[in-house]
Parts: sequence; structure tokens; C-alpha cells
Amino acid sequence: MTAHAGPATFPTDYVQIDPDDRVLIWSAQPEMGEGTKTSLPMLIAEELDADWTRVRIDDAPLDRKYGGQGVGGSDAIRSDWNNLRRIGATARALLIASAAAAWNVPASECDTDAHIVRHRPTGRQQRFGALAARAATLSVPREVPMKEPDRYRIIGTRVNGTDNHRVVTGQPLFGIDVRLPNMKFAAIAKCPVLNGRPVTIDASKARQVPGVRDIVEIKGLDNPTFLMHGVAVVADSTWAAFKGREALVVQWDEGPYAAESNASLTEQFQKLLAAPPATLHNSGRVDDALATASVVIDNTYAFPFVSHATLEPHNCSAEFRPATGEIWVRGPIQMPMSAQSVVARATGIAIDKVDVHCTRIGGGFGRRLMSDYAAEAAVVAKAIGGAVMIVDTREGDLQHDYYRPAAMQQIRAGLGPDGKIAAWDHVIASCSRNVYRKDPRAPHSTETYGSYIGAAQRVDQLDADLQPTRIPNARLRYGAPLTGVATGAWRAPAHVVNAFAIETTIDELAAKAKRNPVDLRLELLGEPADVPKTPTDPSPYDPSRMRRVLLEVVERGGFGKPAPDGRARGLAMHHTFGSYCAQVVELSVSPGSRGQRRVTIHKVVSVGDVGQPVNLSMLEAQMQGGIIDGLGAAFYGEVPIVNGRATSRNFGDYRLIRMREAPAVIESHFIQSRLRPTGFGEPPLPPIASAVANAICGVDGRQDPRDAVHQGRVRIGLN
Repeated sequence: MTAHAGPATFPTDYVQIDPDDRVLIWSAQPEMGEGTKTSLPMLIAEELDADWTRVRIDDAPLDRKYGGQGVGGSDAIRSDWNNLRRIGATARALLIASAAAAWNVPASECDTDAHIVRHRPTGRQQRFGALAARAATLSVPREVPMKEPDRYRIIGTRVNGTDNHRVVTGQPLFGIDVRLPNMKFAAIAKCPVLNGRPVTIDASKARQVPGVRDIVEIKGLDNPTFLMHGVAVVADSTWAAFKGREALVVQWDEGPYAAESNASLTEQFQKLLAAPPATLHNSGRVDDALATASVVIDNTYAFPFVSHATLEPHNCSAEFRPATGEIWVRGPIQMPMSAQSVVARATGIAIDKVDVHCTRIGGGFGRRLMSDYAAEAAVVAKAIGGAVMIVDTREGDLQHDYYRPAAMQQIRAGLGPDGKIAAWDHVIASCSRNVYRKDPRAPHSTETYGSYIGAAQRVDQLDADLQPTRIPNARLRYGAPLTGVATGAWRAPAHVVNAFAIETTIDELAAKAKRNPVDLRLELLGEPADVPKTPTDPSPYDPSRMRRVLLEVVERGGFGKPAPDGRARGLAMHHTFGSYCAQVVELSVSPGSRGQRRVTIHKVVSVGDVGQPVNLSMLEAQMQGGIIDGLGAAFYGEVPIVNGRATSRNFGDYRLIRMREAPAVIESHFIQSRLRPTGFGEPPLPPIASAVANAICGVDGRQDPRDAVHQGRVRIGLN
């Protein structure tokens, strides 16, 4: 069969095969460093039996033919696993049918291998590029066989990110790199008190700044996560826009939360802990069990607001085309389908006239699940009738973020005479992001719980896995304070804080009972037969998987064996979004400046179970990045609120972890599995802070900082 003149696209718009054998695969999901642009096409290429060296990847436009577009909740691989493999397998089946027709042989006698179709009886073979034209004309089969895992050549290997070279050589990939003809730049002034609105605007001095071209008032939407009130200064350059914003004189209506502070929130939290309004789970007789327990501990944890602090500045570009009434939006957008809807609502433009293009995202961590910045750019572009990029300073970003919710938690737990945990009473008071964004779901519906306390059955009030328990008397209660502070998802949202409270308490219980903390955890996990699986859930919580992860990290991390002099090891584990992760931290504590003590983290050993690993390179990167991100939040992450204002301004007062503070060694290991894969962008974060705290509490007996680590942060600094 002769090569065709042009490329062939089949069986869907995901795959194009050129006559010269090059394969183009479109990646329909945004890329923000977690590797989706590489890992998802790997699924298609594997089932296609493509030679990866001949595959190139391009970003797909926003189009409903690709299904749901948007990433979050470590869900990309889990959601697309079957669909994308089926697309590749269908393309492979069509290539086989094309070759069989050309050779006049049964398709059952043919198979594929690395970019060729082969006829087994005769040894004849043909390249994909020569078969693609006919394949694109054939009827798509309804059912296609997919590979057995032992035939994988691409899945489960290490594959470099498709954009790696472009990233390290500084080529334009990110939203901040976008340039359009006659594009202006805009900086938006917002009320210092979160979500206030302008009453009067005096722009006379701002208009005198050289380069300032226009002033646009932005009317916020009822749901503040879609669009906040503000005043945009439009200019020829970012510098002129920033200087013009500084020159604005705005009188703000600061709203009902102008007096809010850490102190007022703490008062609300304490009242909610004393009288929580919602009971999410209650089994056994908790109060009676606590009253008769041989040992009782009562711990209270406080968790601050934490910023996303994405390194790519807050930005988005938009172009309004008056002739057609269309708006074209381009930027670091994590949820393009949501952005399209939000832009339409903010501008009054029909949704089919809103065109959204995603650039590579320079850090998301949950911040770019929101599409408010796309709406801001679109509103300003429509007002000026042209193209604009909205850009913010680091100060503006830190002071108008959608922060990880602040919270307080109280755990009372009791040990029976046999040394087993007999009672567990857990109260969570948290600023709910659902309330803030006017989500119709209950305030606690996304407050995912931990690895032990819950029920073997589903509980309607919780929107996430409730995991099994062998604690006979367990209670979980919840309350949400009234707050004006903007809140949202922050990497592994409630898992991070819940894991810290649970895992440090488990260790303290083991110490009180003079028991091995590993044995106590294994006892709580129980045996697999004790917990029925839910067949409709593709990744039900399975304690046997957590058990295997725990035992492997204990062995690899040397937990329970003597540590080098002056060092101690801490252990923690957690189940997050269908994946399992456990970590052993080895550290030392030494005198620091100004009488403080300093922590040096020498080694972190981490084991994950994500089912079938897809791209080991990306998994290892997520393990390392998640650990470092989690350490930064544990030691430094905090946005104080004073008079309704976020007081953090830049990285001088909102510290990120520095290179010299990072662990000297991070070992990443993954369980070999053939189970359906789950995501790993977030699961490494929840265990790390509690593993550190547990290790600190074990350092040579000279210091017991339990009172400090119970505040939800490790209050002594990194070395």
C-alpha cells in the first residue's frame, strides 16, 4: 500500500498519523507540572503500540468532543485510564484491519509491534504511516481488546516530560508569556478587606501616570470565587499598570468582616469545639468508653490559613472581538470548561462565543481550580474593546488568595486495659470553602477524613471515602465558623490537616501505651476480610494496601532500628484520593540562633501505592515535590488575618522552604501493582508533617515539643 498524501486522524480527534510514521496525540487536559501532558498520551500510545520516539504531543483546544476537560483532585489518570487506552486500542484495531484488507488475510492473523502491523503466518509487515489512510475510512469497532499488563512497553516506565526541554530553555509556554497584537496590561485594585467593594473611585492621579490608558470598574458576581469586585488600571506596560494602581484613590465598603482577625476566629473555633452542631459519625458509646479508659489524651490542634503562592504570577489574557462578539481567553487555566462558563456569566457573552485556550500552568496547588482571573481578563477586554493581560504582583496574590481554610481540631482518645484504642472523639471546626463559594453542598461535604476513624459503610454527609475503623467507640463532629476570608482548595485539601491531627495522636497513644506505633497502626487497619469493598468504586479503600505500604516503608526506612547518634525517625501514613502513602523521616534537632532549636532533615523514605504506575518519572517528581511543599507548609505556612486583612505581603514574611532546608535524601518507592491507577499529585503531602513531628518528639529525650507540634505547625525552624 502506498503512502497517502496527508495525515489521517482516527478513530477520534485524539490521534493523527502522518505518512512519514509520525504520530500526533492531542492532550486534552491542562498541564501544571504534574505530568498529565505526558502521562495521558502514554496511555494512548501504549495501546496503539506506537514507538514513543515517533510520538509528539500537542495541546487540544477546549471542545466537548474531548469530554470533560480540567484537572484536580489527583484525578486525571484515574478518570481517563479506560477511555484513553480504548482510543489507542481502537486506532490499533483499525490499523490491523487496514493491513488485513491490503493483504487479503483475516485480521485475527495480524498483530502489532512498535509502529508496525505484522502478519504472523507470512512475516509480512507494514508501517503505521502507510496504513493510516485506509484505516481512517473503516468503521470503528464497538469492542476492542486491550493489552495485558505484561505486554506494556511504555506504561510503567520512566518517560521525560514532553515540554521539559522547552521549560528549561525558557521558551514561551506559560500564561505570562502570551503576547497579542496591541495588547494592554492591567492591574486590579481590590479592597484590603477580602471581598469588599468600591464606593467611590478617584482615578485622576492614576490617569496622569505615563502609559495608563483606561480605568475599568469590575462588578463582582454573587459567588465571590467567580469574580470579586475591583478597579482595573489598563496601561501600555505592567509597570505603568502597577504605578497607576498605586495612584488610585478608592473608598471601600469593607463589609461586615472588617474586624475579623485570628483572635476572633479562634474564639469561634473554641465555641464550635465545645458545642459542634453536626455529628457525622457516631458508633458505640464514646463518652462511657472515655470515662473508663486507663489512659486518656486530649489534644487540640490549630491550623492557619495557607496561601497557594504559585510561582507564576497571577495572570490571564483575553481579547474581545467586537465584530463577532466573541471573547478569546488564554492563560494558566486549570478548569477550562468551568472558565468558559464563568467568563460567559461575567461578561454576558453567550457561552458558545467564549473561546478558552490553556497555557502551561506555573503552579496550581488548587488556586487555579478557580477561574476568577479568566473572568477578570474577559471583563476588562470587553470594556476596552481589545486585548489585555491582567497581571498581579506577589503582594496582590498573597493578599487576595483563596486560602487553605483555617481550622481547629480536638481529639480525645482513650486506651483500654489491653493497650488498644477503645475510644476516639474527634471534633473539627473549619472555615468551609463550600460556604465561602456559596456551594449548595453541606459545609463539611469535602472535609475528607483520615485513615482510621469512620465507618465501614458510607455516610451521606461526607462526599469522600469514609475509611474503616476497628475502634469500637468512635465519633466525628463538625462545625463551620462565619468568616469573610476567601477560602478554597489547597493541595490535598482537608487531608493535610486531618492527617496531622490523627497521625500525631496515634503516635502519642502508642507512647502512652508503651507500644510500637507500627503495631498499633496495623491493629487499627485490621484484616482485608473485615472490610467489604464497594464494587461501584474504582478505587475503594483497602486496608491491605495500606498495610503493605506501611510495612514496606518501615523496612526501607529502618523504622524501629537504631538511628545514627543524635537522630530520630518518625513515621506517618495516609490514604488520599484513592492512593496510599507512608513516610519515614530521619532528622536531628540542634541549637539555632536566638535561642531557637533547628531541625535538619537528613532523609525521607516514602512509599506509595497508586495501582499500576504509568510514568515513574512523573510519580517520583510528585513524591519529591509533594514532600518539599508539605515541609514548607508545616514549618512556615501561615497567613495571619488582622482587621479583615491578610497581612502577608511577599516571600519575606510568607516563607517558602529553601534549597538548603530540603531533605538531603528523598527516596521514592512504589508498590508494583496491576490495579487501576490512581493519582499522586497530592497524596505525598498529608503524611510528611506528622512524620516530622513524630520524629521530633523522639529526639534523644531532651525536648518534647508535643505542645508545639499540636498547633498544626512545627514551630521550630528548619536548619
